[in-house]
Amino acid sequence: MLHKSYHDICAYLAVYLDPDTDGAGNREGSVEHFIPKAQDAWQAYEWKNYLLADRRVNSNRGQEVIVCPFDLDFYPFELMLETGMIAVSEELTPEQEEQAYIILDALQLDKEAFDSERAEYYARYKDRTREDALTNAQIARFAPFVWHEIKRQGLVIAE
Repeated sequence: MLHKSYHDICAYLAVYLDPDTDGAGNREGSVEHFIPKAQDAWQAYEWKNYLLADRRVNSNRGQEVIVCPFDLDFYPFELMLETGMIAVSEELTPEQEEQAYIILDALQLDKEAFDSERAEYYARYKDRTREDALTNAQIARFAPFVWHEIKRQGLVIAE
């Protein structure tokens, strides 16, 4: 149900998470409690406290309370498409910037593995000669943050 609610997209990385299980019965996505269970056990069973998150991001997170990304009235990050490196936007207020750094640090969204994945999505979009090339609709579906940045940076390929 959580996969369906989030359209199979990680709430933090904004990339597709396969809803099927692997050979060991694991899913790429996991339930993230943005208010940690250790801090408020009653919130462990509250639907509004659940996010769909990539298992790797969820395992990075400690017990720090972070702002739910859907409660923000701004998007805190920008992307260097060629490298996949993520950065806190320079257009934020000091309060927004503080929240963005808390999210970035707590979830380690700037790990090299995540950078590589974002860069690979962009490479698959940019190079339409590849067998695994992505169309505008596909990049929007499977990597919405990358798509957002492609549009923001004026790099949309006409189809």
